[in-house]
Amino acid sequence: MGLRRQMIGYVIAVSAGCVLLGVWALQRGLEQAYHSAELEEARDDFRHLLAVLDGEIQHREAMLREWRLWPDLRRHLRQPDPAFVARSFDPVYLSQIGLEGLMLLDAQGRVALQAWARADGGRWADSLPAGTRAWIASPAVDAPACGLIGSPDYLVLLCRRALAEPGLKDGAQGVLVMAERLDSHFLRALERRVGLPVRLVPAAQAQPLAGDIVEPMASAELPGAGPWSLRYLDEHLLMHWPLPMAGEPAQQVALEVQHGREVARRGAQELHDRRLVMVLLGVLLSVGLGVLLDRLVISRVVRMRRELAGIREQRQWHAAVTLQGADEINELGAGINHLLSVIDRQVYELEKLSMTDALTGLPNRRSFSQRLGLALRQQHRSGASLCLILIDVDHFKRYNDHYGHAAGDQALQTLARCLQHVARRPTDLPARLGGEEFALLLQDTDAEGALHQAEKLRELLAREAVVHEAQPDPGGAGTGRLTVSIGLAMFAMPDSADTLYQRADAALYAAKAAGRDRIECA
Repeated sequence: MGLRRQMIGYVIAVSAGCVLLGVWALQRGLEQAYHSAELEEARDDFRHLLAVLDGEIQHREAMLREWRLWPDLRRHLRQPDPAFVARSFDPVYLSQIGLEGLMLLDAQGRVALQAWARADGGRWADSLPAGTRAWIASPAVDAPACGLIGSPDYLVLLCRRALAEPGLKDGAQGVLVMAERLDSHFLRALERRVGLPVRLVPAAQAQPLAGDIVEPMASAELPGAGPWSLRYLDEHLLMHWPLPMAGEPAQQVALEVQHGREVARRGAQELHDRRLVMVLLGVLLSVGLGVLLDRLVISRVVRMRRELAGIREQRQWHAAVTLQGADEINELGAGINHLLSVIDRQVYELEKLSMTDALTGLPNRRSFSQRLGLALRQQHRSGASLCLILIDVDHFKRYNDHYGHAAGDQALQTLARCLQHVARRPTDLPARLGGEEFALLLQDTDAEGALHQAEKLRELLAREAVVHEAQPDPGGAGTGRLTVSIGLAMFAMPDSADTLYQRADAALYAAKAAGRDRIECA
């Protein structure tokens, strides 16, 4: 896998990890915050409901306090007056003020007055529990003024007030009881005031479940109610508040309130929006980091790799990679260029060594073969003359045997200097082919010019006067000097490198066969 793909993969992985971690932290924080906000809003709304309910009860208590001071009512307790009851507590009037009925009990608990908004409105009064009857008949000053009786289907709010209280001059004895049915009309009115659906359910149905929130929630007018419980449902919150029954220890009825989950929905929408924003930020971060890394690192490294691959394939060690910026990658490129320059010098030296004869400093056979092929290609293009001269030292083995190899090496070096002196043009190539065999390649030179150069070489070598006592002279005395035999061939169609060399070599052997120390032309 390439560097670019790896870096893009790492950037995407890191960005995705950061986004997921951020989304997780955001979701956890927002869910906890909105959960707390939703719970607090539910508490506040239910407190508002309790305040409205307490206000309703306080309103009934205020009516009782006013009515117990009504002189006609107190006189009726001492001397019953049916006309007063019919005149003052008409069913229509009771319905208008929202009462189910009204009862007045004397000191012995006997009913001295009762009036109902409906014909069957007092049916509940005949089946009151003993505890409730005792609660009605003996209202203590510090006891709650109101309580509930009945069931979820027929729940009645009772409020009572004693007529005999300190400061009243007539000292009338008795209890005034006011009854109000908590029916659907009462609950709808309560809903309109608090803005929440409200209903009455059996207390057993309101028992808290595992996971429900249970907290105390007190009412000033209905002590003993509660505790308040909250249940999380998908669509809404369900709140329950068991209500106390007047004079009875058991809670048979609970107030159930449905609370919408607008806060949770807003939180979910905000979380969705923020998730989307974070994903977009993650994408932008990935793209930005990818572009930045590609521009600052990857593209430069890839370009450097391609340039190095081109240098390696073409073996252009003198070339250099492109440098940009002033950072570590630029320093790496500078180091690579330095290594390339070292390689270039070393390759040059190696190639020079591989193309040069170590003893004489002349080009070797490899260099000669390459140059001969190049000269032939140039000759085919230009049609210029091309001559090849092969030189062989006469009786060199005898020279080595007589003078030793060190002297033989010096003799070859002397011949090499003479060849270099003859080959003065840049296109002329003197070479040592091996042992005592040498060559001189002459471009743009005809046979006459090549013969002149060969003669000049013999003259220069003669001037050096390298003594060769082991070489027989014409008189057979064995005293002489170092000489060479030369074969010369001029390029002619359809010569190739091999045929040109073979013709020059044949001329060289002809010179040797003719007695050596001479020039023969092919």
